[in-house]
Amino acid sequence: MVREGRTFRWSGRYDYDLNMVETLETQLNTFADFRPVLPDGYAESKFVFLANGDPDIQLEVLQQVPKARLRVMDTMDYWIQNKPESLVRTIGQVDILLMNEAEARMLAETPSLLAAARRILRLGPKGVIIKKGEYGAVMFTDFDYFAVPAYPLDEVRDPTGAGDSFAGGFLGYLARANRVNLDTMRRAVVMGTVVASFTVEDFSLSRLEKVTPEEIRLRTEELREFTRFVVD
Repeated sequence: MVREGRTFRWSGRYDYDLNMVETLETQLNTFADFRPVLPDGYAESKFVFLANGDPDIQLEVLQQVPKARLRVMDTMDYWIQNKPESLVRTIGQVDILLMNEAEARMLAETPSLLAAARRILRLGPKGVIIKKGEYGAVMFTDFDYFAVPAYPLDEVRDPTGAGDSFAGGFLGYLARANRVNLDTMRRAVVMGTVVASFTVEDFSLSRLEKVTPEEIRLRTEELREFTRFVVD
């Protein structure tokens, strides 16, 4: 179905520190009263990603995929500020929540990421992945902690979309492995980090359109070598 009108629009500003973004404007437009109806066959989906959006709409989508093995959601500051009760209700229905540092602190109302993760876990998800820009990502569960640095780059052209790329790499790896346990989730976090590293090298989808499986493999191997150490 195609509706007349303007699509969802977001604008932000990056300063010298590209890890920090200031939201300038969020326009819901036709997205404001969108009601999703998934196509035939989608109800059987095993891996579900609820991309950033109205938490009430996210919950409507989730209710249409009752057989999902893994339910992952993303969100942003707009929903934390404007629909906190709906957001908390939806978070309680998913397995993994993805957020950046500022969003985690805002939702949990604490400057400590560890304390924020623990408070968010009490809302219901089994895991929280906090994206830290050029400093990588951290995954928290009730019984595990895993941190991976970002792949080092000489130049970052546009961080916009890195979070969605991370989610795609993360979910894509788990779906391909067809296993959900701590080991595969750790590797999935690494894959998400690697995929995101390509996104930020150019604007929009330009770099992702050209990336090859061999480039992904090489960066994954390099990242593993960067983080290897021996304990005497």
